[in-house]
Amino acid sequence: MILDAPPEPASDEGPARGPVATTVDGAVPGADRTLQLVQQCTWSVVWLGVLAAGLGYWGSWSSGAWAAVLAPLLALVALIGSVLVWTDRHPVSTALQWAGLGVSLVTVAVVQGTDIHSRHYYSTDSAAFNQVATRLLLDGHDPYTSSMAGAARLLHPAADFWTYQVDGAHTLAASYPAGSFLLQAPIMALGLTHMVSDWVDLAAWLLTAVLIFCMLPSALRWLAPTLLLTGVFAGPFSSGGTDALFVPFLVIAIWRWDRWPARATTWLPAWIGPVSLGIACSIKQTPWFCVPFLLIGVAWESRRAGRGGMWGGVGAAIRYGTIVLGTFLLVNLPFLLWAPSAWLKGTFLPMVDPLVADGQGVVALALHGLTGGVVLPWMSAAAGVALVALLVVFALWEPRLRRAWLFLVPLVLFLPDRSLANYLTDFVPAALVAAASIATVGAAATTDPTGPVDAVPSAWAERRPWTSRLAVAIPVLGAIALVVVALTSAPLGVTVDGVTALGTPTVDGGQWFGHIDVSVHNTADHALTPRFMVSYGGGHPTAFWRSDVVRGQDPVAPGGVTEFTLRPTSFTPTPSHGQWWLVAVYTTAPDALSTSPLQQWRLGVVGH
Repeated sequence: MILDAPPEPASDEGPARGPVATTVDGAVPGADRTLQLVQQCTWSVVWLGVLAAGLGYWGSWSSGAWAAVLAPLLALVALIGSVLVWTDRHPVSTALQWAGLGVSLVTVAVVQGTDIHSRHYYSTDSAAFNQVATRLLLDGHDPYTSSMAGAARLLHPAADFWTYQVDGAHTLAASYPAGSFLLQAPIMALGLTHMVSDWVDLAAWLLTAVLIFCMLPSALRWLAPTLLLTGVFAGPFSSGGTDALFVPFLVIAIWRWDRWPARATTWLPAWIGPVSLGIACSIKQTPWFCVPFLLIGVAWESRRAGRGGMWGGVGAAIRYGTIVLGTFLLVNLPFLLWAPSAWLKGTFLPMVDPLVADGQGVVALALHGLTGGVVLPWMSAAAGVALVALLVVFALWEPRLRRAWLFLVPLVLFLPDRSLANYLTDFVPAALVAAASIATVGAAATTDPTGPVDAVPSAWAERRPWTSRLAVAIPVLGAIALVVVALTSAPLGVTVDGVTALGTPTVDGGQWFGHIDVSVHNTADHALTPRFMVSYGGGHPTAFWRSDVVRGQDPVAPGGVTEFTLRPTSFTPTPSHGQWWLVAVYTTAPDALSTSPLQQWRLGVVGH
């Protein structure tokens, strides 16, 4: 017997789909049945995530009696949820979806909140800086003219978490826009002083999940708890990952961006998009890379809608950009007026101050000794040229890329000399929301966004395909050339002449560095002062070593060779037997990294 289900009401997610044929036992035939199975499988994965988190929380029982109770409770709820997904007459109903999101929110809040409660130190200097800056502001001091040295008490050991500069110093100034600490100020003003940055970042991530759930079509809502639970975000966003604070604002800015200023919704006004983008840009510099893409996209959409004639697209982009810039300045204006030069230096510090290389992008080839080093400014230049190439591509083929452009932004951040993991992952939540909420080209604003994308290029690109391809090829080749030059122009040759270790060798190491003897050959045409680090096992670059001239001179003369003895400034364990390590050397003018060939640690016991 076949029954007709009542039609679904129209909503902001799209038009009503009309009657859906179902059987008496709740099964749905054909394509609808396949869609239901997909949703059941994905929600099963959500409950698996809750189960995994509950099982992992078992190890937190020593934090308090609540953990001993909550761990099995979370596991039990996850098992029940998994059963309901496959046995309920309406397995993907709104009620079950909200239940899945609610349990996921509680799970992440409990698991990560317990971890924050138990910690006394931050795992990044950015989180510590945000707390110190907030405290300074509440005490009536300008964070941009104050030292961040107080962050040392929030890091352990502090030397392992500073952001170092190539001149041997470490950053002691606020280096983010004012929103990074302004949003924390009300929380600290209420009396919370323990790990404030981590608590605020966790709350921002929980809010992001709720926003994604509300913004996505019903069939895709499982994405919200899935992203919420995944360790790529849940762990970092509650343990020093300060990007979490801008993510909810970026999600709001990106959602249905193609319908600005005529965004079709009853619960979010059109102006909130550019305002949210301005706030996101006021928290960290990473969202700045989204602005030019959105300006191009808004111009395209305005022209496509026929608003304002030939120059309507430009006018719409200017209005959008004005709101973004105005919001950014509104947040930062008090500090810009308070101490203009200090604010400018702090806000643009990551882009103008020479910081040591770090990250998982192309620069990793140099960090891990595969290229002999890298000239850092050339990598930044390559990223800038790559950004130009992608903007040209987007401007020419916006209909094809309108859903995908935010996935392109990490390609730019893959090239510079600092290409941290969060630069490559933290756009994903907003990118998924954008891809799922963009309307099909030429469709009305309320059209179901899941239709195919019109892949027709712009009229200019269609008329002059060779010219448009050339406009893309030139900057792409330029970026590649800059990367090659950067990776082959290290100014120093470094060799390891000897190493001593202290302590008793064990299977797992058991030793620490005594000193390392190195020779440095300057191939540049002017004297250079080397500053040394020792690197092994990945991780954040930690502390410059003290260097004593054995023979030669410091700085090293052009064409000269100087022998140095390096000693760590704090207790530094050695690699385990058989692991690779290297000596990294930084110079200024040029701001560059040079490395020794890879060294294999031979001291210590072999086998058991």
